[in-house]
Amino acid sequence: MKKTDWGAFAALTLAACAAASAQAGEAIETPELLVSGGIEPIPTKEVASSYTIVTAEEIEKFQYQDITDALRSVPGVHVVPSGARGSVTSVFTRGANSNQTLVLVNGMPINDPSSPGGSANLAGIPLDSVERIEVVRGPQSALYGSQAIGGVINLITKTGAGDPSVTARIEGGTLGTLNTYASTGGSFGASDYFFSLTREDTDGNDITPSRLHDARASEDDGTETLSASGRIGTKFNEHLSGSIFAQYTDAEADTDSDGSTAGFVSIYQNVDSIFESRRLFLSGDLEGRFMEGRWRPRFSLGYTLQDSDSSDDPDPGGSVYLDRASNEGRTIKAAFDNAFDLSGEHLLTFGGSYTRDEFESSGYRDLGGFVISLNSDAKTDAFAVYAADHMTFGERFFATVSARHDMPEDMDDRFTFTLAPGYYHPETDTRLTLSYGTGFKTPSLYQRYGFDVNTFGGFPSGVYNGNPNLEPEKSKGWEIGIEQGLFDGKAMAGATWFDTEIEDAISIVFVGVNSTAVNIDKLDTKGLEAFFEINPVDAFTARLDYTLTILKSDQFASSMVRRPRHQIGLTASWEVMPGTVLSTNAEWVDIYRDVPRDSFGFYVDPAPYTLVNVAASHRLTENVKLTARVNNLLDTTYEPANGFEAPGIEALAGVQVTF
Repeated sequence: MKKTDWGAFAALTLAACAAASAQAGEAIETPELLVSGGIEPIPTKEVASSYTIVTAEEIEKFQYQDITDALRSVPGVHVVPSGARGSVTSVFTRGANSNQTLVLVNGMPINDPSSPGGSANLAGIPLDSVERIEVVRGPQSALYGSQAIGGVINLITKTGAGDPSVTARIEGGTLGTLNTYASTGGSFGASDYFFSLTREDTDGNDITPSRLHDARASEDDGTETLSASGRIGTKFNEHLSGSIFAQYTDAEADTDSDGSTAGFVSIYQNVDSIFESRRLFLSGDLEGRFMEGRWRPRFSLGYTLQDSDSSDDPDPGGSVYLDRASNEGRTIKAAFDNAFDLSGEHLLTFGGSYTRDEFESSGYRDLGGFVISLNSDAKTDAFAVYAADHMTFGERFFATVSARHDMPEDMDDRFTFTLAPGYYHPETDTRLTLSYGTGFKTPSLYQRYGFDVNTFGGFPSGVYNGNPNLEPEKSKGWEIGIEQGLFDGKAMAGATWFDTEIEDAISIVFVGVNSTAVNIDKLDTKGLEAFFEINPVDAFTARLDYTLTILKSDQFASSMVRRPRHQIGLTASWEVMPGTVLSTNAEWVDIYRDVPRDSFGFYVDPAPYTLVNVAASHRLTENVKLTARVNNLLDTTYEPANGFEAPGIEALAGVQVTF
């Protein structure tokens, strides 16, 4: 692996600071943004848990292509694709496992019941329909239930407003990339709408690193993603409003899955292995305002269908394996939530929900004559009731107390709670926050009832059998933070220490050549999140983030790999002149350990890597804008997951027209 030192990162940081100090002007504006801090949104100045909001303006400014690009700028969050863009992508929050982060779209869960751990696949989720991404870190089960141990990611989609408009965008570049986007939105009377259509296509790079190549030449591993979404909202009368949302995504990615020759020689350049996925997200809600607006009930209903196929045919001179595997996961959730203003100081929220998860797998794998059927299915139901009180005491003190009782099928009931007080001292622009919460995650259906074949170095080696006796993972965690305004509001610095203890963490273990899931005793994750942000004038802003994550377990387990020990992130943007914007986002990542793709029973220590992206845009007219960006400017060679190489430098240019 090519190792990149601190030099480029330091130079980029110094350049940003130099540009900042060269300008002076108005103070930072801090609009009262709302975050997913409860059943009903809460002003950010009254949220004691750590959170990050990525706005549509930032998505446009930094030219993030999909959600994985945007999340790289979030402290405490690490994104790991397992191959080319469009392949399965996991997210790790504060050292917790990827399936311990709950992912939502408009408040509805999109974690996949058919995935091994029940985690969400973040690949192929375009951003053209996203208004903002909200990330709340730390245990959030008292608000959201199972899986919210590491945190919650909520994608809030756009709504239409004003006169109808249409936006079309096209960009192309190296690596054979061609991306096209179109959207339309607006309002008429008491109704609004927003629709978008996205197609992303790239030839990509060879995701198998050269050290794992065989005698055949390298080949590109491309992806193609097509996504369509729409939202319609209406206000029926002064008391009742509602909306519906739908999104369908169809993606195909070359995967280079492991294989073997007839002579039992490992093959990693599996040139015709393909992963296809189809995802349907549907949701709707009905909201009311009664008792002069003091009581605000909301009924919501959501459905997700996530279907994936893995296919592989024997390669001439390569792998002899034949793969036809299909997985399907379905989730239905219904919730009735209420917000009630007890007084000017107390906002009471309460409600109940029902969730059903189902998964089904089918197909077979022919591993050179070793044929195994992949047929399994399971389902589970869960009910929950919950309540919270958000309190404000003048303009200085605020607090949220939340409690939840979950009743998962075939398991003991779980009670979780959160206490999150805070204090703001306006005389010195100082903000102090404290949060303590508990969380849990029920074992996934695959962990309990799944069946698959194990391969190591491309060779069949036993099978995986689910463990129906698994216990839920349980957590308790706390954090304490401080934010300090500086230079008359032109800058801000902050730091948060977090500590989470996870009991009965689920890990994969081997008994001979076979494997299963078991509960290990304990996994502790703690660390520090610190930042410095400067905004000397409206035209320039820069932010530097640092995250330290310390992991400790009773036994080193597979649940501890691919977590960063140190992570530094930089974002900076400068409007050089009206309509012309330059921006950069960079990260330096130092991973603890990983599992080698080409070995069995050992761990590797990956080298740190630096990733720098730059972008520029220029508005020719009110309706036409030119864009350009370079991904991986330093052409860093790195493997987000061991044995799967990320693309090198990529340049793209495009044009956007609005009418």
